[in-house]
Amino acid sequence: MTPATPLRYSAALSIAEEREFVPFLQELVACAFDVIRPLFLAGIHVQDKADASPVTAADRGAEAALRERILARYPGHGILGEEFGVQEGGRYRWILDPVDGTKAFVSNCFLFGTLIALERDDGCGYRPILGCIAHAAAGVSLIGRGTRTTLHLADGTERETRVRAPRPLAQATVLMTSLPSSGEQGSGESMARIAGRAKLARTWGDCFGYFSLATGGADVMLDPVLSYWDIAALVPVIEGAGGSITGWNGGDPLAEPSAIATTGAALHAELLAAKS
Repeated sequence: MTPATPLRYSAALSIAEEREFVPFLQELVACAFDVIRPLFLAGIHVQDKADASPVTAADRGAEAALRERILARYPGHGILGEEFGVQEGGRYRWILDPVDGTKAFVSNCFLFGTLIALERDDGCGYRPILGCIAHAAAGVSLIGRGTRTTLHLADGTERETRVRAPRPLAQATVLMTSLPSSGEQGSGESMARIAGRAKLARTWGDCFGYFSLATGGADVMLDPVLSYWDIAALVPVIEGAGGSITGWNGGDPLAEPSAIATTGAALHAELLAAKS
């Protein structure tokens, strides 16, 4: 029996919203890149936040610039950002993670990125209608609309992108952010079990893992613990590329910030069974 298709967690984007917000989202990506690029590989100072996670001038400077740009264009919109918290607004809300993968950034690793989502509240709470994964070091980005995802290259060209053809876990490439044995994200036994059954397992994680999945480079990305600003942008990107994304226990990843992202329903069902 074919597994049921997982529920979709992004909301529909109207034609008018696409015309209005996608060009502005591209402006925000360029804004973030302008702040982050001069600071990468520059040996900038690293501070530890209360939760012991690192933060730099790139994180704070990029989010401050993004907030300024958003409020100048849409003063009635809300904002939720990793560095500067909540600004209440109306029907639309922007979710900002200016440097996702700060540990990679401060280690001179190119896999860090910027996550931006736009959510809409239709009366039942906010749901993402647009999501973006943008990699300043490579000058590339993905924009997901829930029904399609486009890859934007450094030379200005763009094309639609899809997840790779489904395959079983034994033939799959599995990505994760941390080593299962590190205890950094918990669920180490589950991740080790999945990695042990995969053809290839690598820690090419943070937002790059989802970029790889959405562009056909991998089959699975695992994140048992996330924050809301980590997950909101990923949902439209993965769903738009034809993949499946749920929380760690198979439910709403926005309500339970965590992720199992795969190429589709059959592999997703196998992953959920394998981690138990």
